[in-house]
Amino acid sequence: MSHASRYLARLAPIFLLFIMMSCTKQNQEGNTVDSSSKVSSESIESSSVDSKEINPEKSSADSKEMSKNSISTGKESSSEETTKPPLESLSENQVQAIQTAKDYLDTMHLSQTELSQMLSVENIDSEDAKFALEYLSIDWNQEARKKAKEYCKHKIGFSKEKLKAQLLFDHFTEEEADFAVSHINVNWIEHAEIVAKEYMEDGVSSKEDLIDALMNEGFTKKEAEKATVKVGLK
Repeated sequence: MSHASRYLARLAPIFLLFIMMSCTKQNQEGNTVDSSSKVSSESIESSSVDSKEINPEKSSADSKEMSKNSISTGKESSSEETTKPPLESLSENQVQAIQTAKDYLDTMHLSQTELSQMLSVENIDSEDAKFALEYLSIDWNQEARKKAKEYCKHKIGFSKEKLKAQLLFDHFTEEEADFAVSHINVNWIEHAEIVAKEYMEDGVSSKEDLIDALMNEGFTKKEAEKATVKVGLK
């Protein structure tokens, strides 16, 4: 199996999960009251990404990492929040755009480009979409970090280099991707071991060849050597 085929095979379950989550979100919207009804200001204002708690399962570990990393994000949320106009002064379309963006962020972690694309699919005007993203004060560094954690959670075998490449593919910026891979706790040797086992299943049997293959996947020489020992090639 080629490098590209193996890599795509590993990503397939995650892409399927992403599609299922998106469909679930749209189905939930179909069962809600018409979007023209007034959205609670409390539900939207609490969604500002500086204070949002997306999905309960991520709360404890994320809050520790976010408190440690918050200084590096360079955000000045306090000054931003004071300039936000009250929801009552916004148009119905702007409120709808804010709520729709919040709903997506409550379901999945997206780059700015991905979220903008989602809002476009929802037939939200580009200006309203832009306003919503600014209103929510989204910390894209943290979105990238959480997306990176989500990828690693599935144990499909990412090197730091490949994980960054995947985040760039998801339209995070270079800076956001660098922040993400530098602010997550990942056992890269464990991921290298996963990939090493796949190569061995494909017929790679020498220590030197396996180390070379892992380094081609973006693992460091040290990570590749330790993974090779863990899978039994000494």
